[in-house]
Amino acid sequence: MKLFRIISILFFVLCLVGSDAIAQTDSTAVADSLLLRQLQRSMQQAPSLIQPQLAPRAALSMNPDVSAIGDFRSSYTSLGKRKIETYLNELEFQVASVVDPYARAEFLFSFGKDLNTGELGIELEVATLTSLSLPYQLQLTLGKFKPVFGKVNILHPHYFSFIDFPKVINNYFDSEGMFMEGASVSWLVPNPYDFYQELTFEVGRVGSEPNASLVPGEDNQLLYVGHLKNFFDLSQNSTLEIGFSGLNGPNRLGFSTSVGGIDLTYKWKPLRYNVLKSFTWQSELLFADMRLSDMEIVRTYGGFSLVEYQFERRWFLGARYDFSGFPEDGSRKEQAASLLLRFQPTEFQILALEYQYTNRNYDRNFSQVVLRAIFGIGTHAAHKY
Repeated sequence: MKLFRIISILFFVLCLVGSDAIAQTDSTAVADSLLLRQLQRSMQQAPSLIQPQLAPRAALSMNPDVSAIGDFRSSYTSLGKRKIETYLNELEFQVASVVDPYARAEFLFSFGKDLNTGELGIELEVATLTSLSLPYQLQLTLGKFKPVFGKVNILHPHYFSFIDFPKVINNYFDSEGMFMEGASVSWLVPNPYDFYQELTFEVGRVGSEPNASLVPGEDNQLLYVGHLKNFFDLSQNSTLEIGFSGLNGPNRLGFSTSVGGIDLTYKWKPLRYNVLKSFTWQSELLFADMRLSDMEIVRTYGGFSLVEYQFERRWFLGARYDFSGFPEDGSRKEQAASLLLRFQPTEFQILALEYQYTNRNYDRNFSQVVLRAIFGIGTHAAHKY
């Protein structure tokens, strides 16, 4: 009887101990389950908390590239009663964009002040559609553009290192060079030799404004322009470019003018100091035959040679010599010497000071000092090298 009571008491104690262990196990399991659920709930909520901080992926923009370039000038000229001028020379407004995978469009409007009348004029200088995917390394441009004649004519004034274009460009074409309306085809010539060749042929009419050598013409006579570019890598630091140009088109007397040219450009820019040092030597020679009548042809020529040296990160020093005739008067000639100091704090701003002395055999000689400030805003496409 006593043994039965002892066994009953031991069984009761064991039951109590077992129930406590089970209870502890259940409570631990419940705590673990609650913790696991809390972690899962936090992980599910985490993306919603982080998501607002992430910038959404931007879609491709269909807006065109827009830019504006301003050219302000102050000048002193030794001739005339009004020797000092301060004016807005030009404001260029450019809109450019890829049309589709096959073409690109560009429009350039120029706002400038006429120094003779003092009025602000607006002109559409460039309006082109250029192909991007023609076979056989061809490229086609349609519209209004600057023809590829030499190295300077294709530039816009703000990109030329000197403040004014050379006398030969001004006397034979215009102060900003020559424009034409028509078609331009360029071909990257397959060349087995170790240099680059590009052949360009253009046909159309001179732009709305005639120049000293050419006019749009009233008959079927068109303007034809050709240019062959030869580009050599002399070393890792230097390049040489030689170009040959030719054109033929109607003049203001109802006959034709033919012009041939050769240009040479040497550039040195060391890889080690490419942002600190550079040197450019550029020369261009032009020959013109302008027919004035069935019996008379005037043969004239002109050219220029310039050097520019970058001696600091933002400082450039240049010198240029010009000599030029006039397309319809073989007796008139002029020469000019120019010195240039250019400060370029960034690629969006340029300050330049130029002194020029001009010698003429048909009028008085004169001196001129010009200070130019250029700024650029927006996305502006790179110019040709």
